[in-house]
Amino acid sequence: MKNIIKNTWAVLDKKERKQFSMLIFLDIIISIIDILSLALLLWIIQFYIQPGQSSKPGFLPSWLADRNSIVFIAIFFFFFGVKNLAAYLVSKAHYKFITRVTVRISQNNLSGYQQAAFGEFVNTDSSVYIRRIGFLPLEFGQNVLAGVPQIITQGVLIVLTIIAIVLFNARLFLLLLAILLPPVIVIFYFIRSRLNKVRKEITIGNEISFRHLLDALKGYVESNIYGRNDFFLDRFVGSRKKFSTSLFNSTSLQTMPARIIEIFAVLGLFLLIAIAKWSGSQDSSYLITIGAFVGAAYKIIPGIVKIINLSGQIKAYGFSLADLIQNNKQITADKTNSAASGIDSIELRNVSFKYDQQPVLAEFSLLIQKGDFIGISGESGRGKTTILNLLLGFLEPSSGDIHVNHQPVSKNDMQSCWPHIAYVKQQPFFIHDTVLRNITLEEDNHNTQRLQFALAASGLDKLTKEWPEGLEKVIAENGKNISGGQRQRIAIARALYKDAQLLILDEPFSELDEESECLMLESLKRVTRQGKTVLLVTHNARALSACNKLVKL
Repeated sequence: MKNIIKNTWAVLDKKERKQFSMLIFLDIIISIIDILSLALLLWIIQFYIQPGQSSKPGFLPSWLADRNSIVFIAIFFFFFGVKNLAAYLVSKAHYKFITRVTVRISQNNLSGYQQAAFGEFVNTDSSVYIRRIGFLPLEFGQNVLAGVPQIITQGVLIVLTIIAIVLFNARLFLLLLAILLPPVIVIFYFIRSRLNKVRKEITIGNEISFRHLLDALKGYVESNIYGRNDFFLDRFVGSRKKFSTSLFNSTSLQTMPARIIEIFAVLGLFLLIAIAKWSGSQDSSYLITIGAFVGAAYKIIPGIVKIINLSGQIKAYGFSLADLIQNNKQITADKTNSAASGIDSIELRNVSFKYDQQPVLAEFSLLIQKGDFIGISGESGRGKTTILNLLLGFLEPSSGDIHVNHQPVSKNDMQSCWPHIAYVKQQPFFIHDTVLRNITLEEDNHNTQRLQFALAASGLDKLTKEWPEGLEKVIAENGKNISGGQRQRIAIARALYKDAQLLILDEPFSELDEESECLMLESLKRVTRQGKTVLLVTHNARALSACNKLVKL
């Protein structure tokens, strides 16, 4: 628990630590006031149900000590309401704090993903990122940030209760200690050992079940055409069952402490009454001791149970803290902020590259100059995509150099050129939003002139006129509700809208008809005449004939 609190502190920034400490302090104060107000309420009840007593409380003024007046209970009612309102506001502030922290962590984790190395993007399953960005911060907030203050508050209240018991009757404290400590220790270590076994199963099982769910959602066509719906269904249900079993096994453990500790508390009461009967004691002080035992147990047992359960929850999700600490560095600037001034030329000099020690490119050289229309062709596996990834700064050459504007550059230097590069992949990317936002990739304030050019050059202007919604037509996930040719047009329009100095296109015409392809090639030629550069990877002979430089791999 000490390490968890320490790691929680490390996840929070300086401002959040101050807020967290203040919220814990206020929570403790509210809890103490709750206990005092309940004690006062019991005293007030006794005060009003004994109207016949001649003696009046000496510490009250006469106008409050009148048992026939409702002023006292009215004042108590007012302050009790104020106390509960304050408690609500503190609780609301606490959950607002948790919201801010979880959103900040999700933002940092997504920023970390966006700026991660290309190799990590390629080799890490999307289910891992979904959990890390979407669920991990939420679990941290729900279980750790909400749990730690409650543990501290309950611990303080238990300590205060114990101090009161010791001052009242030290022997009663020893009895409570003897009765309640053994089951608490046994249950605590039992739950901890059990949770150590299931917490890894919860993490791994959740990621695997998400992975299998994504496979099933993406494989709609294949699962039906190949008659493999049962395969995808059984795969997901099996992994989800393992995850759910582990999760709810850990939840069921939380019901155990209360039941067992209550048994021992009743055992203590039984022993006190039995001793009183066997000893024949009729002393009223002994009855007071029994009452004090019941009252102390009533306060201590729920506190202990809550601490054990919350500790179990926090430990079950404590593994998440390591990832959170690792990703907790505040992203202060995006990689593309220090952009290169422009691209006049790019040269690959004797560049070689290997994948897992397998050579893909060997001593490859290429000069790209402003206004070039370069076509690259070759059989699959000869390194076409590798060349693009080198130019985009996703990969580092195994040997050789890359020069931009006659200056040698590193992979990071190439990434600083991203503001001047547009890239169309073989499988275009789409967001679930309007056609307009899929082209501009921004919320509002688009450039109307650039948009009109991109629509006309890609042939989308005529297409959008056929849609009742026009540019406000919503594109479904991965462009499922439009044709392959329409997807390619939107991807090319996005590249043209950026008004980049270098356009990199990977098989952009594979699903276009001949007329559309010719229109697109003419638009790209017009772009190169304006001083921009086009790099085209294709097997299409017509497209290659439009290029002024050809590279055969």
